[in-house]
Amino acid sequence: MKLAFCSVCLHKHPFEQMLSIASHAGYKDLELIAIPTWIHVDLNKLSPSALEKTVSGHGMKLIALYPGGVDTKSDETIAKSLKYIQSTISAASELGVSRIVFTGNTREEPLDAAIEAYQSLVPYLQAANVTLCLENHYRNQIEFPEDYEAIFKAIDSPNIGMTIDTGHFTSSQVDIPALIDRFAERVRHVHLKDHIGTQSVMIGKGRTDNPGILKRLHQKGYAGYISLELEVADYENSEAYIAEAKSLIEGYIAKAES
Repeated sequence: MKLAFCSVCLHKHPFEQMLSIASHAGYKDLELIAIPTWIHVDLNKLSPSALEKTVSGHGMKLIALYPGGVDTKSDETIAKSLKYIQSTISAASELGVSRIVFTGNTREEPLDAAIEAYQSLVPYLQAANVTLCLENHYRNQIEFPEDYEAIFKAIDSPNIGMTIDTGHFTSSQVDIPALIDRFAERVRHVHLKDHIGTQSVMIGKGRTDNPGILKRLHQKGYAGYISLELEVADYENSEAYIAEAKSLIEGYIAKAES
């Protein structure tokens, strides 16, 4: 397993400042939030070559893109979301990035509409050799093991997998080791967070058993990225937390693999 940095940790920082801070903290691999209405880049406005040049200029390498999910409020929003996700898949292919990551909408919106949209992405994913790693999120369309069961039952494709967000599963009171046992073959990416209830806190300060989770992942053969995420209430301490988390998580990985 290998540590990566997710740019959501510095969601209030501009793109290049985020890169500079992450790089100086020692992170080399980057999961980049690329949601046009939020952070950090709009892939409609930045070419893959320009993006790669900027990231590599800070000594980092892209390992995942997060374009935002499928907005299932209407046929129009679905179509708009899919168009951007398709362009992200193309950009990922050009950049040599093998995974894109996103989650669902609110729990009140029907999962069936999202599943139909995910299914429509499979030919694009296959052609680009890119995997969609669907992330769980508290009070979201994708929150519980049963949601993943429905998705994987409907879409039997190796290009549709799972991102485990350890913090959000803590919030949703999901038995994470049991979930890993159940879906081990579909786990393609991991967001490592620590939570107290629904609040993200500094790694090691919450109730999420991240060392135990990484141990179970290793036992089940997972050898992919562990992407740090911090969405703490005391955002002013984020830079210090990011630096501290690196050695802490690398220690978790080393112990899990020993």
